[in-house]
Amino acid sequence: MFVGVLLLLLLCHIAFLDVAKRRILNFSVAIVFVLGGLNLIFKDVSWMLTDWSVAAISCLAVFGFFYLFYAFGVMGGGDVKLAAGLAFCLGLEQFFWVWVVSVVFVVAYGLVWKLLTTIELTYGLFPFNLSKDGVNRFVPYGALMCVSVFVVIYTGA
Repeated sequence: MFVGVLLLLLLCHIAFLDVAKRRILNFSVAIVFVLGGLNLIFKDVSWMLTDWSVAAISCLAVFGFFYLFYAFGVMGGGDVKLAAGLAFCLGLEQFFWVWVVSVVFVVAYGLVWKLLTTIELTYGLFPFNLSKDGVNRFVPYGALMCVSVFVVIYTGA
């Protein structure tokens, strides 16, 4: 259970950094893989994978799929690596639900973002600048994936 708690705390840290600085550190993603590996060895957490071959296949499949998003400039490299790490820990089935929930969060985030920028541009009422150096900031997809892990684990999908 200790591995699972550490992973969830690490996901909170990753989400915070992604929202605050739009960066996902390679060191943090490496720790996700280490915690997944520790669970594969000790079989400590019930909601994480316990089979090495499933973990490896899940990781490679998700990395390959998300790399396409990176190649077209839709997603950052840290998001791709985090997705692969989460697939390594959770497996394809659970990660699929993490992805579905995170896409719902992305759509909601985008709608709220559009509403706020419209209010700022139309009325000038918004108390802080929504853009960084005049360029709209990207969606913190890694943070939304981290939150989605909590949702999927809580609902037992």
